[in-house]
Amino acid sequence: MTFLHGRGGTGAAAVDAGVPDLPRMPRDHLRGVERLAVPLLDGLNGGGAFKAPVQWIVRHLSARWVRACTRNLVTITGLDPLRSLRPPRGVILVANHRSFFDMYVVSAFMYESTGFLERLYFPVRSNFFYDSTLGVLVNLAISGGAMWPPVFRDDRRAALNPVGLDQIAAVLTTPGAVVGIHPEGTRGKHPDPYTFLTARAGLGEIVQTVPEDVVIVPLFVIGLKNAFVGQVLSNFGIGDAEPVRIRFGAPLTVREARALGSDAAGISRAVFERVTALAEADRASQGP
Repeated sequence: MTFLHGRGGTGAAAVDAGVPDLPRMPRDHLRGVERLAVPLLDGLNGGGAFKAPVQWIVRHLSARWVRACTRNLVTITGLDPLRSLRPPRGVILVANHRSFFDMYVVSAFMYESTGFLERLYFPVRSNFFYDSTLGVLVNLAISGGAMWPPVFRDDRRAALNPVGLDQIAAVLTTPGAVVGIHPEGTRGKHPDPYTFLTARAGLGEIVQTVPEDVVIVPLFVIGLKNAFVGQVLSNFGIGDAEPVRIRFGAPLTVREARALGSDAAGISRAVFERVTALAEADRASQGP
């Protein structure tokens, strides 16, 4: 895996420069709707010409209505250290995964309360979001195309997923980029929300690839539903209103994360342990 160390920088000028030129997914491996969806989202996320205006819409329109539809339910802990955080390069958000909407709600409040978030990227499975027209429309409508790059789980994974990893590594060289990662790889469906799946090696592979001064922020989210309409109604007192708690942990650098494990899988598990520690703190805060 390769990335361009020299393309990143610090300060406003680096943010204005946007992301570097990115490797493109090999087109000859794409099928069906993917032949349109992947080039479209590649182009949207691969440079400032399109990403910047779309992110302006996400920041000033999408994030505002997400906050309006969840604010009565949400309690946030541990946000103060992030208010003054000015990372020299990108930031990796590492979170548990219970709801389809967890990263969108988290990022909506981060837009309001932090100063470093400029561009969002959420790697997502290719199924539905890239192989169906509805999935492409949902991606564009909800996140401005930020559910990118696609992660393939079929026989093409060896040919395509390394390119996606290179793309993530490239955007993380630049300040203002925030990449949301779920180390579990899929949603946890255990009845106990404090029970997690085993962290996969993907996060560790990213940590091994990106510059050492990239910042990692662990977080734990609980209470969000997968029923979008029901979630919105409960915010306004209609139906069962389950509290939503977002708990941020202390940031660490990629340099520090690499010291926690001897290989990619070990790094993933060690970083995810910080998420599970936040979960235990949340459980303790709720009493018996």
